[in-house]
Amino acid sequence: MSSLNERIQRCSQDMDKQRDCALVLLNRQKSDLDRRIEGIPLPAAIGLALVGGFLAQRLFRSPNPSRLFRLYLAWRAL
Repeated sequence: MSSLNERIQRCSQDMDKQRDCALVLLNRQKSDLDRRIEGIPLPAAIGLALVGGFLAQRLFRSPNPSRLFRLYLAWRAL
């Protein structure tokens, strides 16, 4: 029984170590993303989002892509 308890303790410690490493990695990625985002001016990001939305709207309102998208949704529902 004591060997089982020791094994459970080791597994618990390993999980804690993995959790800590995952948090360090997430924090590193978040800080890296924050540094990259600072380099993009806000008006450029808003402009790109606006153009992307406009193009997506035009794409889905034209007959052929709209038909293909509806066929895909119907196929997926089957």
